[in-house]
Amino acid sequence: MTLAVIFHSGLLPAQSKLRDHDLALNSETPTKSKSETKTSVYFYTEELPFNTSAHEYATGFYDNNLIVVSTRKVNSAKRSLFDQSEYKLLGFTKYQNLWKQPQLLPGIFTGTEDHGGLTFTEDLKRVYYTKASTQHPKSFQLYTAERHSKFSNYWRNPVKALVIDETYSVENPWLSASGKLLFFASNKPGGYGGYDLYVASVRADGSLGNPKNLGPKVNTPGDENFPSLSTDETQFYFASNQSGGYGGFDLYHCFTSQGDFSTPQNLGSTVNTTSNEVGLIPVSGSTGFFSSDKDALRQNGLNVYSYQIAD
Repeated sequence: MTLAVIFHSGLLPAQSKLRDHDLALNSETPTKSKSETKTSVYFYTEELPFNTSAHEYATGFYDNNLIVVSTRKVNSAKRSLFDQSEYKLLGFTKYQNLWKQPQLLPGIFTGTEDHGGLTFTEDLKRVYYTKASTQHPKSFQLYTAERHSKFSNYWRNPVKALVIDETYSVENPWLSASGKLLFFASNKPGGYGGYDLYVASVRADGSLGNPKNLGPKVNTPGDENFPSLSTDETQFYFASNQSGGYGGFDLYHCFTSQGDFSTPQNLGSTVNTTSNEVGLIPVSGSTGFFSSDKDALRQNGLNVYSYQIAD
């Protein structure tokens, strides 16, 4: 998985440092690449107070919970601190401007295998989620399941949504609001670089059509990962470590309509740094979350940030 590319190198997760609102007016100009065109958008960013020495990144929402992939240990009625996978799914809720203690997502979202990104249909009746292969623990596979009609925390009929060689990885799915398109990243053969971005049509029964590579306008010889869509679905976001960026992984966006994509643009130095920025999660047209290791005391430990786009 791309997490393996960045984080599974024997480096420890980092202790975060809280900071005030930050408008990073960096005048540094990176070497231009085919997709490096600066935007005039400015991001105010703030590190969230629930970050710890663990590695954690935001992946989406479920029932007013911000879902975070994390390596922290959490108290759980069903799993001891010593009976938890390294990467697990946690739900964070906010009450009166304070983040409550996280809850371990139950059922199919727990187990001895590591879990990664996930995405829900708008009616919360179906989920697409990723977990590590038993035989190849650094490769993630894509699954889908249905929510029980009477028990909201019970998900049934989990099946593999894509069948690929388990030596390759399928990561960070993002479902369109219509529920008809599923975007994801994979390093399976036939792409343009390491990890490429793909889209698959979603059938009425939740199964997927044949994935389609988004092509060389979006994908590069580097790694592209963490796809997402704006709330109005006119903008497509992703992270890439292609040449010409500010650091390791930068956040990019392009406009999309009826399956076509404009030339991607780097979101600029008010959100990207010389470190890694990944996983932009829009909440509205001007607010949302992303994850970065820019303020880690040790190298390569992601923390979760909020952002607000300046008017």
